[in-house]
This record gives sequence, structure tokens and C-alpha cells, in this order.
Amino acid sequence: MRQLKSIARSSAGFSLVELMIGIVVGLFLLIGLSSVYISSVRGGRTTTSANQLNQDMRALMDIMVNDLRRAGHWEAAVAGSPNPFVAPEARPKITALDANRSCILYSYDAPAAIGADHFGFQLNADGVVQATNPGSFNDTTTGCANAGWVDLTDEVTTQVTRLTFDTVGSKCLAINIANPATRVDWTTTSGNGMACVAGAPGAPSTFPDPATHRFVETRRVNIALEAASRIDPSLSVVLQESVVVRANRVIAP
Repeated sequence: MRQLKSIARSSAGFSLVELMIGIVVGLFLLIGLSSVYISSVRGGRTTTSANQLNQDMRALMDIMVNDLRRAGHWEAAVAGSPNPFVAPEARPKITALDANRSCILYSYDAPAAIGADHFGFQLNADGVVQATNPGSFNDTTTGCANAGWVDLTDEVTTQVTRLTFDTVGSKCLAINIANPATRVDWTTTSGNGMACVAGAPGAPSTFPDPATHRFVETRRVNIALEAASRIDPSLSVVLQESVVVRANRVIAP
């Protein structure tokens, strides 16, 4: 009889209270694991979005830097002939659209397959960086509003909040033709214009006589780029680059 009672007790299983406690404990464990999983997924998504934003803006900056560096390039250069791609109507021209937006137009001797020699970048009012549509304008005096533009950044995923250009750091060397050892040089300290002009920020108050001097201008373009993710506005990136244009501008007397 005692043996039968012992067997009955051992096969009775869990009581209702024990079963409910086990279910509650299991639910807490499941909630904890779910929270860890959700946090992991969100963290992974944030990391992916941040990496994507940085990669996209870095690629955009590289495109602008590499193309601006070519400004003034003349494939069929002729000794003694003026370079048409550094003339005033072809030089890099910067127009401030507002405090956070600029437009830059420039020119170089591009391969025939491109079908154009004039190019540019701007940030439009919708936060999209654009490049000029090849062949949409013939010289930088046309103005940004009259050029055709195509989008470079995705307006759905990225909000570019700032794209500005300036020429601070451009240099000018003035050489006296009659006495080449007599030289004057300066560096621009502000603005977005040329260095080898009277009144340029940093130029001497007594400007060298253009009739007796040869000017050599080393052009620098500084780019400031800021952007944020439209999907997660907390994600942002700030980039700055300085481009020294390879082709110097030479101005003969």
C-alpha cells in the first residue's frame, strides 16, 4: 500500500499553480529575448543607415573634387596660345544661392564622347545635389539658373543641408616683365572670386600694373558638405575638402 501511494504521488505531475508560475517565467524570458533581438535589429539598421550615408556623401565629394581638379585642362594645348578653358567665361564661377547653398560652374577640354566642355554642381532648394546636364550651357557667364541640371543624390533617403564653395587660399604671383626678379605675391583671405584682380581679399593696396606684369593664379576651391538621413534624421555627416586646380591661370600684359 505504501508503495502504491508513493507511485501515485510521483506521477501526479505539476499543480496548476506550478504550471502558471512556469508560464509566467517563460513569458518574461521570451520578452527579454525579444527586447534583445529588437534592439539588435534596430542597432544594425542604424549602423547600416549611417554607413550608407557616409559612403554616399564620400562618393559625392570624391566626384566633385576629382572633376573640379580638372578645371582649365586643355588637351590640345598650343604653345604660346591662350588657354580658352581658363578665360573669364570658362573659369570656375561661384554663385552663392543662400547661406547654405552655392553653385559652381567651370570648364575643361573633355573627351569628345562627353559632348560638352562646361560643367557644374549645385544644391537645390529641396536638399538635392545636382550636376549640370552635359551640353546644357556654353560658358560660365550663362548663370546657374539657365543651365540644365540632373540629380546626384536621392531625395527620398538623403537631405543635403549644406553645399558651399569658396576660393579662399587661391594665390596670385605678379612678375614684372622688365625685371623678372621683382615679384609680388598674395593669398586670398575670403570670398569666392579670382585672386589676380585688384581689390581681391588679401591683394596689396597698390596693385601691380597689368600693363607691365604677368600674373599667375593658382586657384583653390574649398567645398563644405553637410547631410542627414531622411529615414533617421539623427544621422548626419559633415565633410570638407580643398581642391587645388591643376591648371594655373596665366594673364599676360
